[in-house]
Amino acid sequence: MEIKDSKAIIHFYNVPACFSRMDGLVGFEIAGEDKIFHIVKAKPCGVSQIEISSDEVAQPIAVRYCFRNFEIGNVYNSRELLMVPFRTDNW
Repeated sequence: MEIKDSKAIIHFYNVPACFSRMDGLVGFEIAGEDKIFHIVKAKPCGVSQIEISSDEVAQPIAVRYCFRNFEIGNVYNSRELLMVPFRTDNW
């Protein structure tokens, strides 16, 4: 994860070509120093990166994907393999 201004850029090294959808990515959450996660929509940027931001988080410190008790994400790679849940925080 890389922080640029008020955005978190997630780099994926196991994406063979690109993501299967370019709009409407759901399942992402972002948190700032208060450690409160806000649900956001994300968008691909580049071949193997996803940009995540929220008007409610000025300085992001963590990102989660489908990290709730039950949540279905919609991010697939170009081979239609579903992205597994992940988190960048450890608290």
